[in-house]
Amino acid sequence: MKYCIVMPRLTEIEEQAYQFPIGIAYVSSSLKHSGRDVITYNLNYKNDSIDNLITRLVSDHDIDVLATGGLSAQYWQLKQIVDAARSAKPDLAIWVGGGIITSAPVPAMEALENADVGMIGEGEVTICELAEALEGKRTLESVNGLIFKRDGEWIITRPRDEIMDLDSLPYPDYDGFEFGEILERTPTDIFALEKERFGFLSFGRSCPFNCTFCFHPSGTKYRRRSVASVCKELDYLIDHFNIQNIYITDELFVSKREDLLLLCEEISKRKIGFAISLRVDMVNREMLQMLKDHGCIQVTFGLESADNSILKSMNKHITVEQIEYALELCNEVGINTQGGFIFGDEAETVETYQNTIRWWKDHPQFSITMNLIVVYPGSILYQHACKKGLIKDEVQFLKDGCPIINVSKMSDQEYRDMAVEISMLRQETTDVLEDAAIQYRGFGKIDYTARCSKCHQFNTWTALDPFRIRGNLICKHCGHAMHVMPTDGVKHCAEDNFKKIVKSHKVALWPMVNSVEEMRHVVPSIMSDNVYFIDSASFKQGGHYHNKIIRSPEIISEEQIDTVCLTVTTSVATEILETLKHYSSVRYIFFTGDLFNPNFSFEALTL
Repeated sequence: MKYCIVMPRLTEIEEQAYQFPIGIAYVSSSLKHSGRDVITYNLNYKNDSIDNLITRLVSDHDIDVLATGGLSAQYWQLKQIVDAARSAKPDLAIWVGGGIITSAPVPAMEALENADVGMIGEGEVTICELAEALEGKRTLESVNGLIFKRDGEWIITRPRDEIMDLDSLPYPDYDGFEFGEILERTPTDIFALEKERFGFLSFGRSCPFNCTFCFHPSGTKYRRRSVASVCKELDYLIDHFNIQNIYITDELFVSKREDLLLLCEEISKRKIGFAISLRVDMVNREMLQMLKDHGCIQVTFGLESADNSILKSMNKHITVEQIEYALELCNEVGINTQGGFIFGDEAETVETYQNTIRWWKDHPQFSITMNLIVVYPGSILYQHACKKGLIKDEVQFLKDGCPIINVSKMSDQEYRDMAVEISMLRQETTDVLEDAAIQYRGFGKIDYTARCSKCHQFNTWTALDPFRIRGNLICKHCGHAMHVMPTDGVKHCAEDNFKKIVKSHKVALWPMVNSVEEMRHVVPSIMSDNVYFIDSASFKQGGHYHNKIIRSPEIISEEQIDTVCLTVTTSVATEILETLKHYSSVRYIFFTGDLFNPNFSFEALTL
């Protein structure tokens, strides 16, 4: 039997990195460790359609089993993979795992249609036992954590026990999925503050908390690896990939002080930086100073709201006062912070969301993103939405890409107004940097050079999105965090370049996010009559942005728009680029950051 595990595409942009999905890499290494004939295939950085790539993959390697997996939001790509595989070889065994199956097994399998077996929960042991069943060594029914159809009925086997001894698992299959390729690309927005090579490492699984908007595909019980196991993997990443920073992907970093100290000491010995996630109720000055002293460069917090009634409704078990305390402490210690507010909880009202916006405006020194709650399958919010009839068809909900729905106390119009308002918020700069300059580097990114506002040493921050929401830039000399927008107070050519485009072309800006409002202050010509504002989210469509209507993508065909300006360089851009293939009038596509190219050539944008 020849097995093949396919990693879905996470970026359409050749030069852009993505966050390595460790889950599928763990499953791959486990199947390889069982001694079977396994090949792996990473769809990223492959210049062809998914259909063509999968068709060639199946035929060239004479595969017997194709396995893939991902999250609910990746439904359409997973379906493309599954459908292409079925067409290429009708008798191929097709298995799918990941959060999409675990969160809603029956709707997911019905939506995917051509998958033979779904793997529910952690897949490392399951895929090996499933292989045994295919090889005739056991029955499908004897394998825990499966869903499959028998005589027209869905069969779900007993739940798979969570893997308690995480040290027993082989390390993720980094080589099999071309991890080294990521390190040669432009960093993702998450890590654009650092030019050094970032690795990804999992210390534990799941989370002991039960926030209403969250779903944990890896189970409900929090488990963690030993520090010795983590350090061995860390050494492997350093030796094989020359990583200089590590991002620990856990939703929750270690809470025991002795474990924290030991891990910090081990990372510090290796002279690399690290980024982690914490809860605001876990931190104190001593802990943060320990993290800082041992090389921690960033802490991400799940903030969610600046209204205590909403935090309570979300089951966050934190308060606004704790949020303020944690963020201020990080600022004082000198650790960069990231966090996000999400709007639209079941208890959300106009008053509560305005409270959060007001707090955000009053605290410009912190880098906090603003988004709407997505009602993901498996979450408490999803269960409530199904019971209330807000989600009438779970299969169609997946096919529609888990669209934003209003589960709040607000009317649909109030919700629409909130959605547009938070998308367009602009925060003031709290630092002014001397001798600042921008250098265009390609693919919508810039390098930004300036003196630190504290120690006055020169820094160069690479691969920044020039219109991203204002975030902290870290001085590499003294560690000071500065809240700036790279385009402020710097002479550049962005407005002149955009004027050249809009003079003779119809331009669509897509999507409508905070960067558009930042852009408007630097490139005022985006308000020209030939510019159309587009968003694929129905809750934004029909809303107004400075008296201009936000349209659906269909306006591209109606107005025969030939040029599209992408306002993001994240995974959202991947989805938009895929969608744009269906609009024949579009001839030119560029990123907002491309406007900073002093040698900007419109001809170079031709598709």
